[in-house]
Amino acid sequence: MARQTDGARRRVLIAQAHLAAKQAGCACEEDRRAIQQRVTGKASCAEMTERELVRLIDHWRRMGADVRAAAPRVADAPGMATRWQLATIERLAWAMGWSEGLEDARLVGFIRRTARVDGVRWLDRAAASRVISGLMNWKRQRQAKEMRA
Repeated sequence: MARQTDGARRRVLIAQAHLAAKQAGCACEEDRRAIQQRVTGKASCAEMTERELVRLIDHWRRMGADVRAAAPRVADAPGMATRWQLATIERLAWAMGWSEGLEDARLVGFIRRTARVDGVRWLDRAAASRVISGLMNWKRQRQAKEMRA
C-alpha cells in the first residue's frame, strides 16, 4: 500500500465525518454544522485540522455511527509502530481527555517515561505496545477510581 499523504488522510477524514453524521441520524446540514461547531469550534469540516476531524468522528461514534477515524501515517522504516498502534494510542489519548491527540504534551510526556523516546514518531513496535498497555492500565485505574467515588 502506498504511503498516505497528509492531504489524502485529511480528505478521508472529512468524508468519514460526513458519513458518520449520516449514520448517527443527523440528516439536516444545519444541525450537522451546529454540532460540528459545538464539538470543534468550527462549523465546516474544511476548516478543521486533522485532530479536530478525529475528535468529531469520535463524537459521532459515541452517538451511534459505525465509522472509525483513518489511522495516522506510519513511519517508512521497518520495525516502527504500525498504523493500528498509532491509531490506538491516539484513541486512548482522546479517551484520557487529552485533546491534542498524538501531539498532546501529556501524551508525549507519558511516551518519554514509558518508552524512553522523544515522541510518537520514534516509537518502534515493542515500545508502542508498552505505551498502549500503559495507557489502557491508566484508563482502567481512572475508571475504577471514578466508580469508587
